[in-house]
Amino acid sequence: MKINFWYVRHGKTLFNTISRMQGQCDSPLTEEGILQAEDTASALCNVHFDSIYCSSSERAVDTALIMARGRNIDPVPMKGLKEFDFGELDGHLIEEMKDRIQPHRMADDWTDVGGENVELFEQRITPAFNEIIQSSKDGDNVLIVSHGSFFMHLMKTILHYDQQEYIRRMFAQDRPFVPNCSISRFTYEDGVYTLTQEPMTADEFRGHKTVRFCYVRHGETIFNRRQLMQGWCDSPLTENGIAQAEEAAELLRNVHFNAAYCSSLERTRDTAAILLKHHGIQAVPDKRLREVFFGTMEAAEYRKHWDELIPYFMKEDWTAFGGENHEMIEKRQKSFLRDVIDQADDNDMILLVSHGDFYVSLMTTLFGKDKQAFYEEAERGEYNPTPNCGIAVFEYRDGTYYMIRHMHETDIAIQ
Repeated sequence: MKINFWYVRHGKTLFNTISRMQGQCDSPLTEEGILQAEDTASALCNVHFDSIYCSSSERAVDTALIMARGRNIDPVPMKGLKEFDFGELDGHLIEEMKDRIQPHRMADDWTDVGGENVELFEQRITPAFNEIIQSSKDGDNVLIVSHGSFFMHLMKTILHYDQQEYIRRMFAQDRPFVPNCSISRFTYEDGVYTLTQEPMTADEFRGHKTVRFCYVRHGETIFNRRQLMQGWCDSPLTENGIAQAEEAAELLRNVHFNAAYCSSLERTRDTAAILLKHHGIQAVPDKRLREVFFGTMEAAEYRKHWDELIPYFMKEDWTAFGGENHEMIEKRQKSFLRDVIDQADDNDMILLVSHGDFYVSLMTTLFGKDKQAFYEEAERGEYNPTPNCGIAVFEYRDGTYYMIRHMHETDIAIQ
């Protein structure tokens, strides 16, 4: 009988933040901890779990509930999966109690302050894991949501892993032993537990995947033709805009798209429908792909107000008009890309249909490209950096984004 265990540490808590000992005492997840749990849940969205078990401490329960969203599985809390017991030293500020804490930490024995040692820990967890195994079937994927020191002690006990060598490597890399919401894996087969993946962050986990993106700006609209600011406001494609989309569709006819997404604005939805007419799939609208929001400057004649608007445009900060700044745009860009990458399979090609200024902003988000430098390069090269229905290609690989084809280029293969 073989069972595949996935192990996730809980998200960051209040006591993690202020450096208090946190064993079988508890403190709530912070806002950062909740975001960490959501990030890891997204990274694991394509992994099927047959069951989810968690420590009965609320920080682990709350993390497990986030991990279980959309899975139709209720996490099972178990006291046997609670954190290592530090006894009376639990809850103390580590800096204030370091002289008392250090000897116990070195000996890994907290029994003289009412806590556990390695033997007592193993006696506690063995029945818990036996119960999980007895409730599982051969080949099941089981998710465990528990704690950091708990996992380090799993290494020492049932996993029979060289914990000291692992600690030395983590110290050398200046890396946490078990980061909050990190992902680990081990197996159980015929009575033997084997660690198969040391703790890695959600970004490291998804970094093993390669996903390629084909980004297309929408076709010309009435507002484009009239040179009006067009962010979250909308206007229909012109006849020329439809022709531009038809031409791009021919360029993309032989590109295999595994999925497609577009801004929720109609000009991009209509462009996407034309681009995909040969592909048998439809684009999924997503508000996170909408253009930059220009606030009360929407539909303004930008040439008429150019001297006034250029500083806001280059700083990408329209909050003075009730619009967005780059930080707000970057947040939705990163959220969208994370979700798409996590839902994609390795080597998928994804079509994105969005907007011109959103594309420039994305170059800053992904590649640190200065907006003013972006346009100065275009002016020197005498090209339009964001033509209607221009096609760009970039790739996510090994946790990093790589630019393959800029929107104004025509001599680089799209496939």
